Amino acid sequence: MDNELHAPTEIQTSPLVTTEEKTQIETAVSVPNVPYLHVAQRCDVGAVRQRNEDSSLIFSSETGGHFQMMPFGLYVVADGMGGHENGHMASRIASRMAARHILNHIYLPLLQDDSAANQEPIQEVMETAVLAAHKAIYDPESLSDSGTTLSVALILSRRLYVAHVGDSRVYLLADDKFEAITNDHSLVQHLQDVGDLTPEQAAAYQYKNVLLRAVGQTEELEIDTYTRRLPQTGRLLLCSDGLCGFVPDPVIHKIMQQNVALEKIADKLVATAMSAGGYDNITAIVVEFAF
Repeated sequence: MDNELHAPTEIQTSPLVTTEEKTQIETAVSVPNVPYLHVAQRCDVGAVRQRNEDSSLIFSSETGGHFQMMPFGLYVVADGMGGHENGHMASRIASRMAARHILNHIYLPLLQDDSAANQEPIQEVMETAVLAAHKAIYDPESLSDSGTTLSVALILSRRLYVAHVGDSRVYLLADDKFEAITNDHSLVQHLQDVGDLTPEQAAAYQYKNVLLRAVGQTEELEIDTYTRRLPQTGRLLLCSDGLCGFVPDPVIHKIMQQNVALEKIADKLVATAMSAGGYDNITAIVVEFAF
């Protein structure tokens, strides 16, 4: 019988966006090209696995009228640890708990008129969201072995905020440059970083799926966070290692560059991973932004 995982009680909403940030976000948009976020997502079981251990979540918000808020986009990918008990439950709880925390502490306060002094920076909210997900899963008394990767990306006021644990990835395509925003917390990546494996050896390494960090696995959790100002236009990709672990970055880059509907790009990414064997669950969230 599956071990039950219980999420903590609802996190109370508190306005954590500063007055300055709120002023920047809520502006009278007078330019003819209104900022937008378009998104397509796919979360496929793949060709081999019997159960989908991946979870994905998207939340997008746009407003109309004279005083428009800049588009708000929240994107989450979690990959439950394959072969571990309750991996599918861990990814589901982690993705939804992290999203709930961010919506409560960032998005809902944007809809309120009042602001509180000494409010928590957005990047700190991203980190505490991952910690909330970690606490919802981690159970030192349980005999089951449950864990998940967790990559969370927030686009708000032309800035990208990322919080990340594991080997799912966040990529940015802008100005013809395609780069991974996140670093893998895996054994194979560590061995490459210290010079014990070449990229060619890493591709065939038998323990390439071993993670050094995962949500829900140990009492203490180290979280990577990133923030950067986005260019005027570009695309974002969040994916599980069912895609990036089997399809080389140059191939992903070529697909992401295609001038077609985002749905077709997402379908092509999944199809390419399936052509490579479809050995793992495959998740891809493709976001197009313009400001």
